[in-house]
Amino acid sequence: MPSPIGHALGGLLAGLAWATVDVPRGPAARPRVLYLVRSPALLAPTAAACLPDLDFAWGRHSMETHSLGAALAAGLVAWLVWRERRLALAVATAWASHVLFDWLGSDDTPPLGVMALWPLSSSFFFAEAYVFEAISRRYWLPGFWPHNLWAVATELAWLGPLVATAAWWRLRRY
Repeated sequence: MPSPIGHALGGLLAGLAWATVDVPRGPAARPRVLYLVRSPALLAPTAAACLPDLDFAWGRHSMETHSLGAALAAGLVAWLVWRERRLALAVATAWASHVLFDWLGSDDTPPLGVMALWPLSSSFFFAEAYVFEAISRRYWLPGFWPHNLWAVATELAWLGPLVATAAWWRLRRY
């Protein structure tokens, strides 16, 4: 299962794909990429992609919050708060990216996988694709730091170019 950095990059991708960002033009404008970074249209999806892991607090990791039902609920809440359809789609897609990334990741803690189709099903789904390394939370074990640093590096290698391309594409359009 990816790190918070990998999940945040997934949320950033969703925000760049869906949300409307006002980027000023002209020589007096700050570097335009700063408008992207500080935009609520990107901050909300980035946060939404990380929020499913709050379920660690009540001991139900990879269960209800790791589902497409929760992604739809998050999108509905975003729509109720901001009344912007594209931002609500970005939040729902960002939340769903968390579910997708955990489904594609390594998992070594039972139950394996995510409860992706909740509330329609309580079954767990696991792709066994191992695209993302499992992040260790056992800091006392040997190899904790090298393993987690390697996992984050591979997330950056997979997702970094996608985020950079999406940001370039978004800025090019303005």
